[in-house]
Amino acid sequence: MRQTGLIAAIELVVEKRARLPFPTKDRRGLRVFLHGLERGAILRPLGNIVYFMPPYVVSTEEIDHLVDVAIEGIELAVKA
Repeated sequence: MRQTGLIAAIELVVEKRARLPFPTKDRRGLRVFLHGLERGAILRPLGNIVYFMPPYVVSTEEIDHLVDVAIEGIELAVKA
């Protein structure tokens, strides 16, 4: 049985404190996904939630790349 791995999720919201979601029709998660593809990263969207599910054999540099790309994509996706 494997007990090593990483799953992380980030929920994109309009207002963090109130946890007010973006309208579904805005497809903010899809925007992050498409940005990731352009930069060589697969960031799985599920509505306004973006998931990280890297393989078990991922390097520190690859994780850093995923995080950098996700930050870029999220910043672009949540702009008005």
